[in-house]
Amino acid sequence: MKNRPLVWGVRCFYKLIAQRLDRRIPGARVLRCWCAEKICAEVRGPVMIHSHVSLPPTLRMGRGAAIGQGTRILGLGRVSLGAYVNMGPECLFITGDHPVPKVGESFRDHAPIHADIVVEEDVFLGARVTVLPGVTIGRGAAVGAGSVVTKDVPSDMVVAGNPARVIRARER
Repeated sequence: MKNRPLVWGVRCFYKLIAQRLDRRIPGARVLRCWCAEKICAEVRGPVMIHSHVSLPPTLRMGRGAAIGQGTRILGLGRVSLGAYVNMGPECLFITGDHPVPKVGESFRDHAPIHADIVVEEDVFLGARVTVLPGVTIGRGAAVGAGSVVTKDVPSDMVVAGNPARVIRARER
């Protein structure tokens, strides 16, 4: 279900409301979710969006997904959060990258690369996790706080570190 395109000024107004609403204001959570439905590509069912979150028009959120306070989504690629994804504060999703040119070549001669990020269902991301372009985090995975996810994470695995490495499988 794709939302109708919004005029630039209206979209900026929704973003301002979504980012600045303080949790102490009655109804702030509901209003942030309503703004997300107007801004984002797709929002399914009730979601939890904490304050100071950037909401790009390329974001897709599944039912019950929760975005931590201060989370930023940067770049032109899409970010898809599956159902019941939960994250700590200040996570960073970067969908754009720039290739490093060979010696003697210029950075301006190479176009930036944009790749989508997919976080599947029932994933937990700790505080200040950074997810880089083109990464898929598998269903049921857990990512430790402060980790930098540079490669795909298999389903039901616990990863941590910089770069994030598999620590163990989740217990059954």
